[in-house]
Amino acid sequence: MNPVSRSPKIESRVPFNFGHHPDFEKNYKRRIRHARRQIKKGQLEKGLSGVLGEDTPLSKLADPRHPEVFIIPRDRHLCVLDGWDNGSPIGFERTILPFSSTDFYVELDENKKSLFHQFARSEAFSRLGQINQLGYLVPPRPAEWDENTHVTYLLPQFLHNRWLHSLSVAILMEIILARNGFSEKERAPIILTAGCHDIAMPAGGDSIKRVDPENLNEETNFGWVLERYGLAERWAKQFGFDLTLAQSWVRNEGVFGQLLDVIDKICYTALDCYHLGTVRAGKVRSFCLEHPLVIDVWQDIQFTPDRSNFAFTKPERLFYLLLLRAYEFQELLFNPYSRTLDLFLKKLVQPLYEDGTITKEHLLTQHDDWLHGVLSARYPDKIKPIIDPEELSWKKFETSREQEEFCAQLGDKIERKEHIAGFNPGLDWPVFDQKKIAPLREVISRDEIEQLEGIVASTRGYYVYYRT
Repeated sequence: MNPVSRSPKIESRVPFNFGHHPDFEKNYKRRIRHARRQIKKGQLEKGLSGVLGEDTPLSKLADPRHPEVFIIPRDRHLCVLDGWDNGSPIGFERTILPFSSTDFYVELDENKKSLFHQFARSEAFSRLGQINQLGYLVPPRPAEWDENTHVTYLLPQFLHNRWLHSLSVAILMEIILARNGFSEKERAPIILTAGCHDIAMPAGGDSIKRVDPENLNEETNFGWVLERYGLAERWAKQFGFDLTLAQSWVRNEGVFGQLLDVIDKICYTALDCYHLGTVRAGKVRSFCLEHPLVIDVWQDIQFTPDRSNFAFTKPERLFYLLLLRAYEFQELLFNPYSRTLDLFLKKLVQPLYEDGTITKEHLLTQHDDWLHGVLSARYPDKIKPIIDPEELSWKKFETSREQEEFCAQLGDKIERKEHIAGFNPGLDWPVFDQKKIAPLREVISRDEIEQLEGIVASTRGYYVYYRT
C-alpha cells in the first residue's frame, strides 16, 4: 500500500512467506545463518555467495521436452546461473509464478532464432511492458475503517504489467503441450498465439476498451497488430503460423482456444492475487496463506490419449483455484470501492477519440506513459500521480428502476452508472472423473457449488457512482 495522507495503522504486515513455497522460508533462513557464520570466519566471498542462494547452473534445470523453458524449483533458496556470461545470476530475468512450486527462465536474447525471442523482443510485444495489468484499481477498503478514515494513493497501486502476464501464459502453454507429447513444430503456432493473446490491448488497458468496445477489443484487433508489424507473415514462413486459426484460438475456440482461456485465467489470478495480498489483508491474502500452492493446478492439466481434449486431474485443487479467483472478483475486480476511479481515463479519452486527437491506431501501438502524456497536455489539472477514491461515493441497487430513480434525485452529481451481471465461476471447466471428462460442477459437492455461485451473486447489481 502506498498511502500518501495520514491514516490509522490498520494494515497487518504481509507475512514473509506470502507467495512463496511453504518450504522456502526454512531453507532461506538456514542458508542465511550459514552465510553469517562464513562472514564471521572472515570468508566474506563465501558468505555473500550464500546470501544470494545455492549456486545452480541452468544446465541442471534443463528439460529436453521444452528446451527453451527452464523450470526453477521454489522450495529452496537458489541462485540460478546462466551459461553464457561466465555463470552470472539470471536475477530479474527469472519469471516468477506465485503460489506455485515453480518459477521459470527463458533466454530471450542470446538465441535470436528461438520461438520466445520471436514475440517477446518484438516491438509490438514490448509495449505491453508499459501497460499496467490493473490500471486505476485500488486495494479494497477494509471493513474496520471508520467513516473518517481517508487515504489517497500513488499511481499505479499494482505494478505488474501485460508483458509479464503474457510471457507467463506462453511459458505454461509450452510446458503443458510438451509434457502432453506435442512436438516443437506442432506447438510453435500455439505458443506464439498464447504469448501474443493480449498484444492488441489498448494503451490504458481495460477501461479504455470501453471508449469503443467493438473496435478496441484486443481479440478483434489481434490480427491487425500482427499484420501491421509483419509478424503474421514472418511466422507463417518460419513456424507455419496460420493467422485465421490463431484468431480463433484467441477467441477461445477449439481445444487450444479453451486451453488458452484456462491458462490465461490461472496466470492473471496468480499475479493479481499476489499483488493484492501484498498490499492489503483480506480474503485473498488469507486464502493464499492457507493454500500456498494453489496455482500448481496448472500441472494437473492433462490431454486425452488421442490429444483431442484436455481436463484437470485434481478437481479439488481446481475448485480452490476458482474460489481464489472468485475472491479476487469480489474483493478487487468488482468491488465498487476498488473500481471507483476505474473509468477515470475512459471519461477523458472519449472526447479526444471522437474528435480524432487519439485514434485507434494510437491506442493499439502506444502505451500508458504516452496516453498520460497526451491527457496531461489536454487536462493539466486532472492527470495527477495521486488519486483519491473518496472523491466519489457509490450505491448498489437490485433493479435498474431503483438505479434510475436514485440518479434522477441526484441529477448532475452522477458520475457514472453500471450494471454488473457477475462473472463465470468456471463450474464448466473440464475434469477427469474415472477417466471420463465431466464439468467440475458434476464432481464437487453441492456446498462447494453454492459457495462459488454465492460469491458471483454478491457482485451482481446496478451501481451508481456520484460526486460527494
